[in-house]
Amino acid sequence: MKMHLRLLLVSILLLVVCPSASADEYGDSIQTFLSKAFESKDAGLVVGIVDEHGSRIYSAGKLDNGTDKDVDGDTVFEIGSATKTFTALLLEDLVERGEMKLDDPVSKYLPESVTMPTHGGKEITLLNLAAQDSGLPFNPGNFTGANSAERFSSYTVPKMYEFLSGYQLTETPGEKFQYSNLGMGLLGHAMERKTGRDFESLVVERICRPLRMESTCVTLTAALKARLATGHDESGKPCPNWEMPAIAGAGALRSTANDLLKYAAAEVGLADSALTPLMQKTHVLQHHDAQVRDDVPGHSALPWFDEGVYNPPGSELFGHPGGTGGYNSFIGLDLKQRVGVVVLTNQTKVHSSMLGWRILQHAHFDGIDPEKMMALREKIGVGAKLDLDKESHELKIIGAIPNSPADVAGLSTGGLTVRSIDGVNPTGKSLLQCMALIKGPEGAIIRFKLVDQDGNVKTVEIARKKYLIDG
Repeated sequence: MKMHLRLLLVSILLLVVCPSASADEYGDSIQTFLSKAFESKDAGLVVGIVDEHGSRIYSAGKLDNGTDKDVDGDTVFEIGSATKTFTALLLEDLVERGEMKLDDPVSKYLPESVTMPTHGGKEITLLNLAAQDSGLPFNPGNFTGANSAERFSSYTVPKMYEFLSGYQLTETPGEKFQYSNLGMGLLGHAMERKTGRDFESLVVERICRPLRMESTCVTLTAALKARLATGHDESGKPCPNWEMPAIAGAGALRSTANDLLKYAAAEVGLADSALTPLMQKTHVLQHHDAQVRDDVPGHSALPWFDEGVYNPPGSELFGHPGGTGGYNSFIGLDLKQRVGVVVLTNQTKVHSSMLGWRILQHAHFDGIDPEKMMALREKIGVGAKLDLDKESHELKIIGAIPNSPADVAGLSTGGLTVRSIDGVNPTGKSLLQCMALIKGPEGAIIRFKLVDQDGNVKTVEIARKKYLIDG
């Protein structure tokens, strides 16, 4: 998601965290937000929250499956890449049973005719696939088809073998996080070959049945199809469901909010399950610089990650989003507060992960555009809003981000011309070059020489500190 730098600087707003709001009050704000966002819409969205007080469902919108039914906790959605958390958990289950080892090379579970790529003298292990540091690409290069649905549905195991045998790694396995549908799909396939069972039956038998998740699977029964919400693409038109026969472990599962709340409850230790100790192993940090989106580094586990979002005091957030052609999903966890959040929707404009992170952060929803909604992030800086005057090309401070150091210093009203930054005249510099003058570590003092609209000159010293931003 790339934004014009000036728009980012000028329009960024602080979202206030509201820890004082009660669970009922906060739930009401979620429901109000959803009702406004999906009023008179063909698509819908379901939010599920589980904590020490139990489970709660908030929803709005339609299934659009030939009926006039509203979405609810039992509505079936494609969950896309949120499937990857099941894939990693399934690996831990096989390891616990002694069927596999984390440090086993993947080649051990493939035909001898397949040549797995290596780099730096290291083979790709099962752990590398689960930790997303195998060095394999996001998607295989030999996909074919007119659209994503065709590319996934037409992809076969022989094609995957062909790609692996001809691919050259550019990174040594284990050294760098690199999100990979191919890698997680290959992990699911390796477990299929080891057990002689398909991915779906393994997930249903070893994860869903113990947790009493009766609506989570790949192949839908007639009863589940009747509860399946129709997916909608970016233009709002209904679109086909995705099938992933060769790499099911990357994103083939369908599920409901009620089912996934049982899963999340076990993940955070709210439910008494034999799977919880295995789930805890998937929470172990693997990388501290995992860049899942844009250039924002974050923490990653197996394969949970935090996308570099703000963790409120006393919290430890992990999550995993998912998306297919007409759906997007999110499963989020606060491991310290023992809270689970599930967000499922059959459209692609309002992003489940951004809404899910915000709920885990207990952020306000008032006045937020659903389609531009972002998670809270912590930033180190001064928080001054800068722009170049269109006529004079002088650098201006036009305001300050609420509660930022610049706001505290009284620069929120704007209307100030910048004569120098730490003694450097910004005249003739681009906005990006001016921003570079304000960089530095937390605590660094930035000195601004400013001229107000009346011609008064003043020097303001501002320390770079942490503050929250939307996005």
